[in-house]
Amino acid sequence: MRSITSVLPWRRLLMVARPFWASEARKVGIAHLVAVLALLALHAAVAVFINKSAGRFMTALESKSLEDFYFYLCAWVLAILVSTPIQVFYGYLRTRLALIWREWLSTRLLEAYFSGKTHVHLAGLDDIDNPEQRMTQDVDSFCNSSVGLFISILDACINVVTFITVLWVISPNLSFTVMIYASLGFVIVTAIGKSLVGLNFEQMKREAHLRAGLTSARNDASQIAAAGHEDEILSAARGDLRAVISTLLDIALVNRNLQLFTTPFNLLVQIIPAVLVAPAYFDGLIPFGTITQAVMAFGVVFNGATVLIVQFNGITSYAAITNRLGSLIEAMEGSERRLKMLSRLG
Repeated sequence: MRSITSVLPWRRLLMVARPFWASEARKVGIAHLVAVLALLALHAAVAVFINKSAGRFMTALESKSLEDFYFYLCAWVLAILVSTPIQVFYGYLRTRLALIWREWLSTRLLEAYFSGKTHVHLAGLDDIDNPEQRMTQDVDSFCNSSVGLFISILDACINVVTFITVLWVISPNLSFTVMIYASLGFVIVTAIGKSLVGLNFEQMKREAHLRAGLTSARNDASQIAAAGHEDEILSAARGDLRAVISTLLDIALVNRNLQLFTTPFNLLVQIIPAVLVAPAYFDGLIPFGTITQAVMAFGVVFNGATVLIVQFNGITSYAAITNRLGSLIEAMEGSERRLKMLSRLG
């Protein structure tokens, strides 16, 4: 875990995230977060019920028990109908929380940007490219990723704790196997994809530079036409585009290597639990439905235990966005200190 979590710039992450949760808007944010967490817990409870109903449904099917078949079929369908509004409102409230956070953060950054000639100072800094994109698009990505990653990890923890007990009741070996298998995948994926952090940061920077150049050319269209500099602008745009494509190809290469490993790794999850519990079924120790229950529970625990693998690309992009926003805030704070120093000298 250290390999993935260490890619996050924790100091800058706290710098960007903490102000909202200490502001006047924190009550609304906390209320939304609590509601989302309550829905997550409720969804986990329904998922356990679905798991048990599915197992008994398959047992009834195998034993040709018509009464049990229809009873557990109705229970299964009812649980699905109950889970639908839970998932819908969970997604809705999560989106609302990210939007509330985005509005607050973008507003504060815009206020800081246009106060005390900060925008003039930042214009002279080569390492702070496209501040307008950072205050809008990057803020949107940061808030959505912050909410999404936090809730996904918490949801994964809830599912692991909930369903690991289901596996343990069926067979303790299943519990040990899923955790060992997930840990192995975690280590390998981290080793394969560690270069994505720098590549994602570079890709964002080059994309922003390309857009900025084209925007500048549009704004200066008359002067460029009068001076006959179209060829120079076209050459620069082509160079910027080649740089963007080159970085995207590097990212695609790493993702290809990741998928070569993760595709069979994930598909085997459907086979492993059935193989482990099949001997007990053949010996008459467990009913047929237990195999279905074991496969479902094993998959849930595996997905929860490997959430950082699934979110690997998202985490590396999140680290790059956090660095862009963090460096912007640091530059703004530096501009403010510079102005205060000049005012004292004056």
